[in-house]
Amino acid sequence: MKGRLALTTAAALVAFAGIVELADAQTYRVTRQMRGVWIRGNGSISGSGGMDANLQNFAAAGITDIYLDTLYSGYTVGKAGVFRSMYPNDFLQQTIIAAARYGIRVHAWCESALLQYGSFGAYNFTVNAPGESTGNPEWKAISSRTGLGGGDADPNMVFGNLAHPGLQAKLRAYFTELAGYKGLFGIQTDYHRYPLDDSSSDANPAPWSFDTYSRNAFMAIYGANNDPLLKAISTSGSSGTQYTNFLNWRKAGITECARQMKLGIDSVDSGIEFSAAMFAVPVTSKCQDWGTWATNGYIDWLIPMCYGSSTFSITNDLTIVKNASAGRRVIAGLYTDSTSGHPTMQQQLDACNSVSVQDWVFFSGPTFTSAANRTTALNVMLASQKQRGDFNNDGYLDSADWAAFRAVYNGTPVSSGGANARFNYNGDGFINEADWSLFKQEFARNIFGEDNTVGQREFDAFMQCMNALQGTSTRKHLYDFDGSGGVTYQDQLRLHQLLTTSIGNDNDVNRDGKIDIDDLYKQNQSPLDVNRDGVVDAADTASLEATLRANEWQDMRNGRW
Repeated sequence: MKGRLALTTAAALVAFAGIVELADAQTYRVTRQMRGVWIRGNGSISGSGGMDANLQNFAAAGITDIYLDTLYSGYTVGKAGVFRSMYPNDFLQQTIIAAARYGIRVHAWCESALLQYGSFGAYNFTVNAPGESTGNPEWKAISSRTGLGGGDADPNMVFGNLAHPGLQAKLRAYFTELAGYKGLFGIQTDYHRYPLDDSSSDANPAPWSFDTYSRNAFMAIYGANNDPLLKAISTSGSSGTQYTNFLNWRKAGITECARQMKLGIDSVDSGIEFSAAMFAVPVTSKCQDWGTWATNGYIDWLIPMCYGSSTFSITNDLTIVKNASAGRRVIAGLYTDSTSGHPTMQQQLDACNSVSVQDWVFFSGPTFTSAANRTTALNVMLASQKQRGDFNNDGYLDSADWAAFRAVYNGTPVSSGGANARFNYNGDGFINEADWSLFKQEFARNIFGEDNTVGQREFDAFMQCMNALQGTSTRKHLYDFDGSGGVTYQDQLRLHQLLTTSIGNDNDVNRDGKIDIDDLYKQNQSPLDVNRDGVVDAADTASLEATLRANEWQDMRNGRW
C-alpha cells in the first residue's frame, strides 16, 4: 500500500502514521496533511460555476485534495469506456490538469453500487445493446420483501449487487481504466455496500440482495434446501443459522469487490491511493466489513463519514475506526453543507484534533463558497502539525522549502546545531548529501505519493502540465518546483533529480521525432538534460554520442548502410 516508505536510510523517518522528534522536542508529521473536499462538477472548467472558480475557493481554504464525483449514478465524468460518459469532454482529465495549477491533487470518487437514479444509469441493468457489454439485469440488488431493486429509502435509487462476479469484473475494469489517468492521485469507493433496511416491521434487517445469482451461489455451498429467500429472512428460530451464513456470505462478496478494485488499480500503479468512504459503526443491512478490507490490505485509506449531530459522535466514530484500522491511514469525513443539527466547522475540526486526527475531507464543495469557512479551514491548517520538510510552516512542502534547504546546504556539509536541527534528517550531527537525498524523497512523496516511486507515469503527469501557469491564487502549481510561477524546463530538471526509476534518455534534442546527428548539433547549441540526472553537463553530450554510435553500429549490422 502507499505508506511504505522507500528510503535509503530507514531510521530517518518513523512508521507511516508516526512523527519525527528532534533534539529541540519539536515534532513533525511524516505524511503530508490531507485537507480534502468532495465535489460534484458540472462538466465545465471555466465560468462562474465551473471547476476553476471552485479551485480558487479551495486554494484559499488550504485544500490539498479534491474528490471529484467520477462515477455518479452509473455514468462516468471521464472518458467513455467501461461506463458511459456523462459529458462529451473528459472532465476528469481536465480537472486533474486544472487542479494542479492550484497545487491540488485529484481523487476519483466513485459511487460504486449506486448505479442508477431514476432512469439515469438504467443501461447498467439492461440486456446488452449490440456491440456493448456494459450491463446485466442480474447485477441488480433485490429486496427479499418486494422482489424488486431499490436503495436508501429513495424510490429513485437502484443499487447493484457488489457480490456478483460480473459486476465485480466490470468495476475492476473501470478502476483499472481510472488508474491509467495521468496525474490522478487516488481512487475512492463510496456506496460500497447494500442499501439500508427497507422495512423495520419484519424480522429481516438485511433484506439485500436476494437476487437469483446470490440465492443460487449460496445454495451451491449450503445445499439446495437452504434457499435464502426461504431460510435466511429471519434472525431467529429455524432461520437463524442460515440467516447468519447468508449475511456473512454477502459481507464476503462485498469485500471481494474491494479486492478486485484494488487488483485493478495495482495492475497499473500500486502507488495510487485507494480509499473507502465508509460508516464507522456497522449497519447490518449494508454488509460493509471495512475492518477486513483494512486488515487484508484491500484499502489504503479509511475515511469514515462522521456526519453525526454532535462532536461526541465524531470522536466516537474516529476512535472506533482508528482502533480497527490495521495501520491504515484514517481520515475524517465531515459534513458542513448544512449547519442545522450539526456542529460548526471549527467544532468538528477541534473534535478531530482531540483524537489526534488532523486529516479530513468535507462534504461538500459549496461549503467553501463561504469566506468564513475558508478562513476557519485555513487557520486550523496553519495551527496543525507540520511536515518535517515544511521549513517555513505554511502547510505545504514546495519550492520555498527546496530553496530553504539549499540555502543551508549546497554541497558543503554544515553543523546541524541550533536552527539547523530540522534539516538533519539522519541525525548524524551534520547536514550533508545524505540529508539532501532524504529531503528530496520527502518532497517527491508529497507531490507524487507515499510509495516514493517517481518514474514514467509521474513524468507523463508532469509533462501534460508543461508551460502551465499557476492559478489565480498564491498557491504554486503542483509541479512548479522552482517557484517561478509556472511549469518550465527548470522544473523538469528538478524532476529528474527526484526520479527513482528510469524513464530513458531524452535523445531527441531537436524534437523532430528522430535521433540523428542533428540532435548532437542542437545539443551543442542548446543543451538538454539528456541522461535525466537533474543537471545539464558534459555527461549529457557523452550519453547522446554513445547512443548515436550504438545506432550507427546497429544500422551497419542490419545492412541499412
